[in-house]
Formats: sequence, C-alpha cells, structure tokens
Amino acid sequence: MSFLRDVIHAGGTGGLSWHVHAHRSRTRWQPTLHLIDQFLAAIAPPSDHLLLIGGSAGWMMPHSWLSRFKRIDAYDIDPLAPWLFDWRHGRRLVAQGTTVHHHRQDALQTLPDLLAQHPHACIWFDNVLGQHRFRTPGETRVERELAELKTTLKGRHWGSLHDVWSGPTDGRLLPAGLNVWSHHVPAKRGAEAAFSQKLLASVGAQDVWHDHLTTQVFAAETQTTWLPWAFKPNYWHWLQAGWINA
Repeated sequence: MSFLRDVIHAGGTGGLSWHVHAHRSRTRWQPTLHLIDQFLAAIAPPSDHLLLIGGSAGWMMPHSWLSRFKRIDAYDIDPLAPWLFDWRHGRRLVAQGTTVHHHRQDALQTLPDLLAQHPHACIWFDNVLGQHRFRTPGETRVERELAELKTTLKGRHWGSLHDVWSGPTDGRLLPAGLNVWSHHVPAKRGAEAAFSQKLLASVGAQDVWHDHLTTQVFAAETQTTWLPWAFKPNYWHWLQAGWINA
C-alpha cells in the first residue's frame, strides 16, 4: 500500500497525479519554461557533475542545461521519476555523452552525506524546496531548515528554483502563459511587503495565497530572478531562482 501511495502521490509532492497534470499543462507552462531556460543559460557551472535534487521527470528542466554535465545524480522520492525522466530526456542525454544515475532518496534529509560523497559536484534544487512545508510539520521548523541550507552548502556551487507564493487569480491574464515576465532583484527585496504585493497584483491575485516559507533560502544579497507560473488557468505561482558560486 505504501508503494501504491507513493506512485499516486509521492508524499503529496509528485506521483501520477502530478505527472498527468504536468503533461497536460505543457503548452500553458511553456513561457515560464522559456524563462527558466534563459536563467540557466546564463550560469556557467564549474563542474561537469550535477546533483539534481527533486527533478522529478524533468518537466521544469531544459535539455540544454542538463546536457552541460557529463554525470547527473538525480534524487527524488517519486518512484515514477526515473522512468519518466529517461523517457523525456534520456535518449538525447545519452547521445551527448551525459550519464544519469537515479536514486530514490529524500536528499534533503541526507544532504550533508551526499555533499561529502560528491565534493566537486554542483547542486540544483529543482522546484522542490517550496514543497518542504507540505512534508514537514511546523512552520518554524520548515523556515529554519530551509534557511540553514545556505550554511550547509557554503563553499559549493549551487542553485534553486522554488515556489514562494501560490494561489488563485481572477483570470484577467488569461489565456494563461501569454503575459509572462520576470523580475531580477536581490533576495532581500523579495521579503519586502511592497514588492510582494506588486507581484501578487500583477497576476490578479485574489483570496488567500499560500506562503511556501522559502524567502530565506538565499542570502539577502543574492541576485535572484522571480518568475510567474500559470500552474493552472486560474491558479498561479511565483517562483524564485538563484545561483550561488562558491
């Protein structure tokens, strides 16, 4: 029964329901994926080895970024992730000399050990840190653990794309995905009330939006990119992306 629950929900952060939604949403998500591609294209990773944490099937990952690496160690709790990731990216990556090693593992729980095992690898958290609050009890604990990541990763080359807020919109920007833009600001500004209200208003936010408790993932001075994501036609997310060079 446990395996079946993981196949369907993967701890509430993935599974079959997520993959079906992602597959059906590809057209609506395309503008956001283009912005993610632009962000990653500007990064010059100093290592040809990547620890990919929470990459799922690679729905939010451009092939051009993945193919920069010779070896990718992909960690995910979703039992469907390896098969679907290889279905989406495997053939092209093999053709370009990239090998992918899949691990069904909660990498956030074992991160210090993984860093010690792979001392020269870059690390990318792919749309996973914003889900930590749904798998971990207590908001204070979630915020503390996410804020401690930058200390755990000190001296490493790493980055993350993650949810900051999510909630319903009034539909003014439909058809969703056609009016997509990004903001480039220091991480500190993302915690400012005026800036957050501007972002929420820009997508026609209404009712209650969820705070994913990720505003302290990056140090205050880190330059970050904020991306709107039409997760559903009337339910959007704001994502934050950043990269740290050791």
